[in-house]
Amino acid sequence: MTSSSARVTLAMPVYNGANFIAEAIESILAQTWTDFELIVTDNASDDETRAIVERFASADERVRYVRNERNIGAAANYNRGFELGSGEYIKWCAHDDRLSPNFLEACVATLDADPSLAVAFASTTGIDLEGNEIPPTGLETQSILSDDPAQRFREAITMSGTCFPIFGVFRRDQLERSTLHRSYYGSDRALLAEMAIFGGYKRVEEAIFYNREHPVRSINIDDKVARSKWQNGQASRLAAAEHINLARHLFEIAGRHGDIVSPGRLRRVLWARSLHPRELGRYGLELTSMVSPKLAVGLKTAFSRPHQGSSNRQQETASH
Repeated sequence: MTSSSARVTLAMPVYNGANFIAEAIESILAQTWTDFELIVTDNASDDETRAIVERFASADERVRYVRNERNIGAAANYNRGFELGSGEYIKWCAHDDRLSPNFLEACVATLDADPSLAVAFASTTGIDLEGNEIPPTGLETQSILSDDPAQRFREAITMSGTCFPIFGVFRRDQLERSTLHRSYYGSDRALLAEMAIFGGYKRVEEAIFYNREHPVRSINIDDKVARSKWQNGQASRLAAAEHINLARHLFEIAGRHGDIVSPGRLRRVLWARSLHPRELGRYGLELTSMVSPKLAVGLKTAFSRPHQGSSNRQQETASH
């Protein structure tokens, strides 16, 4: 099976991934479902990433290495892997995670069996630097299976837990209608909400997504401006306004798919969310941060309860 005719595209964006990328690729090549192409888009790494991936590519024609001339940011690099692929189904892969051998087989079978589903994703197990199993960072996402697109949208934008389904299996034709990844950190939450308009999410319990916890994961970047540089290739206070950008993105999505669900129904869901005191407080802090970062830090410290920080952050961010 050549990559050009593969049914599943696996897109692996990476920057300086020499620490774990060999292990990630080995878990992909060990899949029981073999009809796939793996496209590694290297964001101008300056470590041994290129040499490692090219060794796999020379040994297996399903592996393709593509190098960006410069670091274009994680969002554009995620999108590039999608754009270069041709499979009916697509899955994004992180260079530091692993998959159970049955991951693709189980998720593809789930999507094949139920055309109403937009995403099939696995149960999540955390792993540490050495690959030992640990509790995952964040709560598991539950399946979203309502027949009502507006209800699915509501569940997607209010779901707790880390955005593990972003590493599930999607339908290409639906992603082609979507806004894909945007330049602000956390845009995968909006993309998942958009996918919920198209269909349900199904967690495939027998498949396992091994999500690695380590210090240099993007989820562990506390400074929002630094996170914006990881996401779009340059530091930006505007892009660092993650909650404001997410709200704008969601309202844009609400008006895009009137052939499936009334934009008015989705906007009512979003207004209810946006006018919640917690969200208004977040918008206020981000606007203040654009003018005076020091004042914003002081306000956040003054009004935040210590026990909320960790759990809230896990709910707000993705698992890249």
